[in-house]
Amino acid sequence: MKPSKVIWSIFVLLFPFFGAGQEKEHKLVLNGYVKNLHQLQFVDNLDQLQWTTLIHNRLNFGYTASESISMRLEFRNRIFYGDAVSNFPGFSELMGMDNGWGDMTWNYGESGHMLFVTSIDRASLRYSKGNWDITLGRQRINWGRNLIWNPNDIFNTYNFLDFDYEERPGSDAVRIQYYTGDFSKVELAAKKGRFEEDHIIALLYGFNKWSYDFQWIAGIYKNDWVLGTGWSGNIGNMGFKGEVSYFVPRTNYLDAENVWSASISLDYGLKNGLYLYGSVLYSGSASNLGGGIENLALSGITAKNLMPFEFSGYLQLVKEFSPIFSGAFSTVYSPTNQSIIAIPTFTYSLATNWEMDVIAQSFFEFQAYRSLGHNLFFRLRWSF
Repeated sequence: MKPSKVIWSIFVLLFPFFGAGQEKEHKLVLNGYVKNLHQLQFVDNLDQLQWTTLIHNRLNFGYTASESISMRLEFRNRIFYGDAVSNFPGFSELMGMDNGWGDMTWNYGESGHMLFVTSIDRASLRYSKGNWDITLGRQRINWGRNLIWNPNDIFNTYNFLDFDYEERPGSDAVRIQYYTGDFSKVELAAKKGRFEEDHIIALLYGFNKWSYDFQWIAGIYKNDWVLGTGWSGNIGNMGFKGEVSYFVPRTNYLDAENVWSASISLDYGLKNGLYLYGSVLYSGSASNLGGGIENLALSGITAKNLMPFEFSGYLQLVKEFSPIFSGAFSTVYSPTNQSIIAIPTFTYSLATNWEMDVIAQSFFEFQAYRSLGHNLFFRLRWSF
């Protein structure tokens, strides 16, 4: 189906609700941003240097029809040009991949070094009244607790190396939340993917106890049964969060291998503006992800397969040097082959709604004493 027909169909489906709130003033809002991201990439020799530029625009439409009904429609438009478009096999197919029930991602004008991609990653109708909150359509269902690795985020797992996609992926799903108290709720969510095995349905119960927020989840995760728990709270002045998920195959479960995925994290802010964050991940199905750490940015990670190694650690130091300038250094380490990712980041606020970032991602394997690749990014962002 052509993109124009899809967008028109969405508006036609939502139009009957536009008149639902005649007693209240309708509210239509628009915000978004435009970003220019330059990437330089090489392995261990500058003679191998490749460059790619991404112009990234986002348009977020929100409409409040009444006190109970609201809608979201959000577009993601990207123009790639440079070496990645022409030299990376399957780049167009990878950028145009849409795993939703409906395909709402389209590639245009692929020619030589350039590719234009547009997609709708949010298109939802929300009803909220009393203790009920129901959302239908493409949305983000975030059950994760940790910053980097989220075994509980079974509906739309994200890759932490994809820093330019702050909104993170969405799912074509229905989400029903019922609040049983000020700090407790029951939630049912169901996602229908494009493929037969790509369906997820799960129940979450969240509550507060001992000044901690806890959650229990249970349901069907593709070809597995899933059970999980998560928590967030404090140990003294330190934040303490964790997630555990257990995957059991729904067929031949007596002969198949069950899988654990678990992560815990601690974070602490010092008075001098220094922020520390650390996390540890255990991935029981790491061998199923395939590839090395240098291919992680392009890997199809899931809540069951978050890293290509069984054990991984993450440490981040963030320092605010002034109200408009900050820096961070993050590193990922796995004892398998002594694999390391080093990620320095600098952010500078040029003016109101204008921001500049310099980010690097370097991949190493110290067991064989070799460099696996380096990416250097320069990003300029204007928000509106």
